[in-house]
Amino acid sequence: MAADAQPIDFWFDFLSPYGYFASTRIDALAAQYGRSVRWRAFYMRGIMQDKLGQTRPFLEVPLKGDYYRRDVPRMARWFGLPFKSGGLSNFISANACRAFWLLDDLDPILAKRFAREIFEWHHVRATPPNTPEQIAQAAANVGLDAARLDIAAAVQQAPAKERLRVETDAAVEAGVWGTPTFVVDGEMFWGADRLHLVDDWLRRGGW
Repeated sequence: MAADAQPIDFWFDFLSPYGYFASTRIDALAAQYGRSVRWRAFYMRGIMQDKLGQTRPFLEVPLKGDYYRRDVPRMARWFGLPFKSGGLSNFISANACRAFWLLDDLDPILAKRFAREIFEWHHVRATPPNTPEQIAQAAANVGLDAARLDIAAAVQQAPAKERLRVETDAAVEAGVWGTPTFVVDGEMFWGADRLHLVDDWLRRGGW
């Protein structure tokens, strides 16, 4: 495949409001340049603990937590997006990330719809979708037939857990350490505020 046709990898964890912001823009941006986007969920908490050595809750980190509290609503206003967070400590995103990959195996388009639904639950409705039952409801909301996949049961089983571990390892292997991250033609851009750089890279064919 020619370099100018390579898909863009969009790495995200549902926990991140910045991932939510980016999720509303990346597909349309890529389409302007004839690119597709591979959405790739990973478990950020595992990387924070195992690779970055961050054991304290994010909002308790001096200075950084204060900045985050101010920056997130400011970024929501800049993107022109509704925002009402379910909180960082109230949401364990593992079930949602596992479900994303189960759906991606069935239908990548359905998986993207599910991802947007999960982002909305947590970052617009302030309803953290933690439980398998909530995950199943979110999937049903975007068109999953329960007869096709019992997702509430599947996210609790070993294959789904292993799949998320593999995908998180793949994120680390790709050099990903934060959410959202975009990989374009082998170049990595971290943060929703780097979308304008992704745009410029695609427009100019790199620099």
